[in-house]
Amino acid sequence: PILLQCELGTLVGLRASVFIHSKLEEVPYEVMEAEELYRDFCFTRLKCSLELYTQQTVEAVRKEMHALRKMLSGGSLAFCLESTKIYVTSAGAQGLGITNESLISNVISAVSKAISSADENREQVEKGGKKKVQSASVSLANVFGALGCAYEILRINVLQCKTRERNPLDSTSANNQAPPPAVAMCVKREEAKVCMPLEVDAMAMLCKNTKVSRLYDILIESICRSLRLFEQSMVERLENTTETPQLLRPAGYHFFPQEFGHFLSCSYLDGVSDDETSVQDKRKKLHRHFGLPVIRPYFRRANHCIFYDELSTPTPLVNTHVGLRPSGITDGRQYLVQGKYHYYHYLQQQMQDKGWGCAYRSLQTICSWFLLQGYTEKPVPTHREIQKYLVNIGDKQPNFVGSTQWIGSTEVSMCLQGFLNVDSRIQHVTSGAEIANLASDLAMHFQTQGTPIMIGGGVLAHTIIGIDYCPQTGKVKFLILDPHYTGADDLQTIQTKGWCGWKGGDFWDKKSYYNLCMPQRPIMF
Repeated sequence: PILLQCELGTLVGLRASVFIHSKLEEVPYEVMEAEELYRDFCFTRLKCSLELYTQQTVEAVRKEMHALRKMLSGGSLAFCLESTKIYVTSAGAQGLGITNESLISNVISAVSKAISSADENREQVEKGGKKKVQSASVSLANVFGALGCAYEILRINVLQCKTRERNPLDSTSANNQAPPPAVAMCVKREEAKVCMPLEVDAMAMLCKNTKVSRLYDILIESICRSLRLFEQSMVERLENTTETPQLLRPAGYHFFPQEFGHFLSCSYLDGVSDDETSVQDKRKKLHRHFGLPVIRPYFRRANHCIFYDELSTPTPLVNTHVGLRPSGITDGRQYLVQGKYHYYHYLQQQMQDKGWGCAYRSLQTICSWFLLQGYTEKPVPTHREIQKYLVNIGDKQPNFVGSTQWIGSTEVSMCLQGFLNVDSRIQHVTSGAEIANLASDLAMHFQTQGTPIMIGGGVLAHTIIGIDYCPQTGKVKFLILDPHYTGADDLQTIQTKGWCGWKGGDFWDKKSYYNLCMPQRPIMF
């Protein structure tokens, strides 16, 4: 591991060191911007299923996990890059012109081109038209990457070798025969072992200038690191339990705190809640280790990364404001929503809610924010679930369920409390002309809470996800997410047509009163 040392709360005197022979030795470092990291580095991600046969004791788990890692390191695995015929074994890499001397950047290009070619061929077959000119390679960040993250990811399939690859550099006997396999067998009649299925999900960070000759060892080590995390989780549970020892299955989760600039993997045990003391203590250690505040979640299960290639159903777009042109406010400062959200709008999920469902969609956007930030694991509620809840608490009559009646800011705040246990601040204004006067309050909200704001006026509802404000001149523009959009989830259309964009004070109707529902972020970690 690399140890960074600096004055508390600053980067003054920052030094980087590594442990070598139990001593700290200073090493040079370079400060990089996020764009440079995305350009120069990528990640690999692989999944494989393993089985652990062990007794339910600390010593046995450690012994068997060590044996499992040793077995995997012995050349019994091979790897194939998703969507290609590029294979990586202990003897080297081959396929699509890739050799041991190739760079990871060459592999990324080959995989991107293979995916683009496959997509074009599929489109040609479906449409039965003429073959189009080959388009540019797709970005692997949009194929195998994580929502809200710009890193390119190489997806790896794991294969089990029937025979071990012979490396020409391996030492052999005088008659050039490979050494015979070593076989050890030990049978104890009184042993009571369990078979623990292990679903490994391992990632590794790579510089794109890395040679492919190093890829095999890097992938094996990523699996072994994942197994060490599993071992640590199981051993800690066995050591700290006062009841009869019972192994629980570990599972791996990947997180991407924006403060990091990279992924972080954790292991939690199935059946052990995030609210159990042992899991809370584990998260608290991670917060302190990385200098993260303990007032918001970073490493709860609900914070885990969502990867594009694992989305089972079409998912609303994430953070549609990213990439917008400047608002045009001179000397203004932007105060924006913190974290990720899904853009919900009319006609999604086959729901015919045009003309009445805008506040429902704004509520769904807000709920998605709390889900993606790890405050809840509950799915975003449907229109019917929202209506049922309002009937159950006595706010609406039974015939409200299944109707096309709209809701307002008050109902949105009730639902946030009921579904997520989230309190909201309600701000009233008698005219749309007064909303600009709330600029400083809205700036404070986005600084301290960072949650999307639902605003309702007349029969229309919108979502405010930021402002650009200049206190000296009083000029302000609002970043609006418009739920009245009825088209396809095309980011370019949504941005260029203003469905997500900057609006001036004249956007609000001067003749209508407005209520703002401003959700308050719970204090938790």
